[in-house]
Amino acid sequence: MNPNLVTSPRATLREALEAITKNGRQAVLVVEADGRLAGMVTDGDVRRALLRGVPLDGAVAEIMNPAPVTAGPGRGRAAAVELMLARGIRHLPIVDAGRRLVDVLFLEEQIASPPLPAPAVIMAGGEGRRLRPLTELTPKPLIAVGGKPLVEIMIERLRQSGVFDITIAVHHKSELIRERLGDGARLGVRIDYALEPKPLGTMGALTLLRDKLGAPFFVVNADILTKCDFRAMWEFHRQQENAAMTVGVSIHQVDIPYGEFTLHDGRVTRVEEKPRKEFPVNAGIYLLDPSAIELIPEGEYFDATDMIRALVDRGRVVAAHLIREYWLDVGRLHDLEKANRDVAEGLLD
Repeated sequence: MNPNLVTSPRATLREALEAITKNGRQAVLVVEADGRLAGMVTDGDVRRALLRGVPLDGAVAEIMNPAPVTAGPGRGRAAAVELMLARGIRHLPIVDAGRRLVDVLFLEEQIASPPLPAPAVIMAGGEGRRLRPLTELTPKPLIAVGGKPLVEIMIERLRQSGVFDITIAVHHKSELIRERLGDGARLGVRIDYALEPKPLGTMGALTLLRDKLGAPFFVVNADILTKCDFRAMWEFHRQQENAAMTVGVSIHQVDIPYGEFTLHDGRVTRVEEKPRKEFPVNAGIYLLDPSAIELIPEGEYFDATDMIRALVDRGRVVAAHLIREYWLDVGRLHDLEKANRDVAEGLLD
């Protein structure tokens, strides 16, 4: 068992949070010295404790759930999944007759999505100038939200949807990204890299992958936080006739703090007090047919908007998939602050 999955009742919240960050399972099991299960602490428990004012050096025993749902070693997979779904839990400790911890089952592993026949390319080569000074030493994809790098959160979302083959396009401080992510084994995926010789935009790096991408594939920006259902987007793309590209679309709302007039020939024909406007915006998530790569100029800066225009100008189909799940572009410092608040409030759970 991963040693970062367990902690002592005498551990601090800080130590528990470090273990949760390292194990990537959003929880840690609290175990006595003799191996007996004392309780469980989730990242949500830690967040709520901190919001209540419990200090980071407070004891885990003060905030843990002392009676988590458990099962015996003889319970089969189907029964374990049924129990977890019925009780609304994602972690199921397996204990023996003496309540000693034997194992722990994770819901996402027991009902893992079958692999999608679609790889993903994560664009992670930008300098992150709008997040300076944070990005002077740390590449933007490794900026942490809720204790975890943005790019790792994206990789986990892709994996949960069944995407296991991932290429990461890198440029700025690429060695730090490679060092952190490696070959992806720690995150349950297979990762390789495409090194941009110079910044190539959100689509330009695809020219480095012409020979590798033979089926529709995802392209995602590394600086977004989302619960997008990638499998649903892939199914939508398949249903569009002759679609060369499907663009993920989020709805951006703007509250106008004034009364809005509709005017005609110098007269007011309508007034709406402080309306809320909704605009479909580019979510930085795309599905592309490999044939679209041929439109990208070799070695030149080429953004997603350039790709969309090029396809539309040639009469190719560009579909739009509405992302109804949580989505946030972490582009500026205030966006990063919001992202950390949202994670603390459990909006990505």
